[in-house]
Amino acid sequence: MKKLLMLIMAAVMILAGCGTEAQPEKKESEKTAQEQKTGFPVTVKDALDQEVVIEEKPEKIISLIPSNTEIVYALDSGDAIVGVTDFDNYPEDVMAKEKVGGMEFNIEKMIFLKPDLVLAPGSTADTAKEGLQQLKDAGIAVVVVNDAQSFEEVYRSIEMIGQAIGETDKADELIENMKNSFAELKKKAEAIKPEEQKTVFVEVSPAPEIYTAGKSTFINEMLELIGAKNAAGDMDGWAKVDPEAIVERNPDVIVTTYGYYTENAADQVLARQGWNNVKAVKDQRVYDVHSDLVTRSGPRLAEGAEELAKAIYPDVFK
Repeated sequence: MKKLLMLIMAAVMILAGCGTEAQPEKKESEKTAQEQKTGFPVTVKDALDQEVVIEEKPEKIISLIPSNTEIVYALDSGDAIVGVTDFDNYPEDVMAKEKVGGMEFNIEKMIFLKPDLVLAPGSTADTAKEGLQQLKDAGIAVVVVNDAQSFEEVYRSIEMIGQAIGETDKADELIENMKNSFAELKKKAEAIKPEEQKTVFVEVSPAPEIYTAGKSTFINEMLELIGAKNAAGDMDGWAKVDPEAIVERNPDVIVTTYGYYTENAADQVLARQGWNNVKAVKDQRVYDVHSDLVTRSGPRLAEGAEELAKAIYPDVFK
């Protein structure tokens, strides 16, 4: 009897052991099912080539540059944003979000907001390195989004953010819509004959320190797309220009991009001394377009390209 009891106890222990071994397999199975359902956890390779693991779909997001904020909203996830910069102004809903700083960020406030994810700009990643590390040390996932300077790089930003917030399908759709909009503008531009192409000077900051958009900028890419010549196409990036050099280049059209922040931007250009013989000024072809549409690396770039096109070629882009 004693021997039988020992055999039964041994069998129970073996079964219990089997149950213990089987339990992790069940949990692993449940985990796999959860991943298939939500897409999380995900590993995002950010602009610094760092692999950032995001365990669950972020419910609280802080965006540290307006372009990233606009992308999150365009992916129908604006409700998840709990903090933005002082410079964020679109969409209107963003004005009610907590502000976490401008040129410098309030790290303590960001940690207090308890975000699941911080979207940081690649353009300031070096200068903000210490602060971003504080966020990481607090257990917050930080994804540094690439500093986009072309349409293709913007698409990459959208893809990265879409992956990080679990909206890859919407990201793909947004990119496709942007590409289609650009394609439509390009098709319309085919009606412009080479001899009809306008030389355009784009002024992104007013006198006395005038800056323009050279090559390797969105604006240059837009001008090429719509069949216009960039008067500063031989310059690189956002370049400072001497007023006399602009007069010598004698553009057909001048476009300012700061009227949203400065009143009567076009009138200021028309009234400049020594510019009365510039073709754009003589022909009264000085226009202002919204800065955020043509310089912000977000989903509204296609809208900005269209606004540029309508200003330069009103008869073609109606």
